[in-house]
Amino acid sequence: MNVAVCVGCGETKEGAFTPCDECGLDPARAGTDRMLQARSLLLSERFHSERELLALGRKIHLGEAVPYDTAKLAELVEELKTRKLPIVSSSGPGCSILTWGILGMMGTLAAGLGWLWWSARG
Repeated sequence: MNVAVCVGCGETKEGAFTPCDECGLDPARAGTDRMLQARSLLLSERFHSERELLALGRKIHLGEAVPYDTAKLAELVEELKTRKLPIVSSSGPGCSILTWGILGMMGTLAAGLGWLWWSARG
């Protein structure tokens, strides 16, 4: 499990770019706000131990300032500008695979019922 801390409320979550269950902040859906995404990445197990992350989360929750390494932030922002973020948001645009699957089954059922109706007429 990749533990991270929400930069908005300090809640512990799984993954730097996953939406926060507590406050709803979603770094992956934040568009081009690479600074938010870089701060989210810095508050993950990639850069801190789980114990350090819990302490940082408490500070954020209490409204205290969290010290960010500005050089590392700048480096991450540049790296994020050249990389495509993984799709981790819970709700993406368009239809999901499940939706298309249900629509396909409904279409197949409708075609089968139509065939039965047509063959029963004659």
